[in-house]
Formats: sequence, C-alpha cells, structure tokens
Amino acid sequence: MACAGRQRSSCLPKTQLMNQKKIFFTAAFGLLFVFAQAQENYKEIFSTDYDKAIRFLEDEKWMDEMILSCGLKPKEVKAVIFPELIRYNTIQDKIETFALESLYIQYGKDYANFSIGQFQIKPSFAETIEIDFLKTFGKLKIQNWRPDFKDTIQNQANRLARLKRIKDKKEMVTYLCLFFKVMESKYPDWRDENEKIKFFACAYNLDYRKSREEIIPFITKKFFHTGMISSKKYCYADVAWYYYQQK
Repeated sequence: MACAGRQRSSCLPKTQLMNQKKIFFTAAFGLLFVFAQAQENYKEIFSTDYDKAIRFLEDEKWMDEMILSCGLKPKEVKAVIFPELIRYNTIQDKIETFALESLYIQYGKDYANFSIGQFQIKPSFAETIEIDFLKTFGKLKIQNWRPDFKDTIQNQANRLARLKRIKDKKEMVTYLCLFFKVMESKYPDWRDENEKIKFFACAYNLDYRKSREEIIPFITKKFFHTGMISSKKYCYADVAWYYYQQK
C-alpha cells in the first residue's frame, strides 16, 4: 500500500528509519562542531598577546629571507611557532633559563630540559633535531650552520655551544628550518594546507619523533594556555591554523 503525505516515512523499514536518524544526527553534530570551531577568534581571545606576537614577526622580517633560502615557505613555518610567540613571557623565560642553564651544561637534558626564547626550544629538541637532520641530509649546509657529527657528542663544550645557539634569534630560526626539513622529508604528501599545518604544529608542540598515529589524536586536544598560572586551554594546532588563515 502506498503512503501519502507526512505518513510516508512510517512505511519505511525500521532499520532504514534508524539509519536515516543516525545520518541526520551525525550531520547535525558535524555542523555544530564546524560552527563551534568557527566561533574561536584567537585574535580577540589572546588580545594583547596576539598583537605582541604579530609585532615580533613584523619586526623580524629577515626571518622570511632565511626561511626562503632553505626552500621553505615563511607562512607555513611561522604559523607552526605562532602559538609559542603568544605564550612567550620575557620575565618568566629569564627566570627559568638562569636557574637551569648551568645544570644542563654540566649534566645534560636529563637534569634540566627547559624552554628557551620566543620559539620555546628545549635542549632536548635541539639535540634530537641536529641528529635527525644529520641522518637525513648529512653535511648539507643550512644557513650559517654546517652540521658536524662531533657537535652531537654529549660533553659540556657542545652543550654550552648548543645553549648559545638556541638563545640566538637567527639560530632559533635555523632550528625551526631544520625541523621543517626533517618533517617534510618524513611526511611529504598532504591533502591540503590545513592538514599539514595542524599536523606539523602538533608535532612541534608535542614531540615530532612520535609516530603519525600518536600525533594525530593530539591535534584536537586542548592543552595550550598563556598564563603562568594555568588558564582556559585551547588547541595549539587550531591557533597555528588560525594565524595561517589570517596572513
């Protein structure tokens, strides 16, 4: 018997009706998620800290030339570390660095592993990225740094030299370029910029040596905050992507 008007749906098999409802609710949830994501205006949320980060990049225009000389895209590279620029606190950085530098130089990253500078580079990150870049590209010169396997030997002289590098703005950019070169070599193919930027940002913030399967679940996690005392948390990868879209 044919159904008419509003009663038509009642004549569908029960399983088909349930499937339609699932599709509807899934689609509705997806739209709500997209809508919620679109509401995050990080420029307003972080306010003066966001503006401070923008001013830093505008004052350091030379970074673009360095990044381009490595065969990389400045817009991508700067997006990945933009959340760190928002969070960076000069006073906090000096206090932590002063207290821990000598421990790292004497005993290594197992005794003191702390974030330094605008890009919040840790000694452990610097050490591993040097090793991985050497393994991937050998003696390829990048910027003013010519890799040497002797630099990765654990001793006080090398740790002191490394500490000086990660406190220097140009060397910080070099480390960022090393990171990008290693990541692009390991993960060369992407469907779009959104996927790439968020993955690279999460890898930088989490641990780039983790597997793709380990990194992906963290892309939507909300751990990022700006205060010395933990405040509301946001998604690091989303902040990076937001900046990328604004440029």
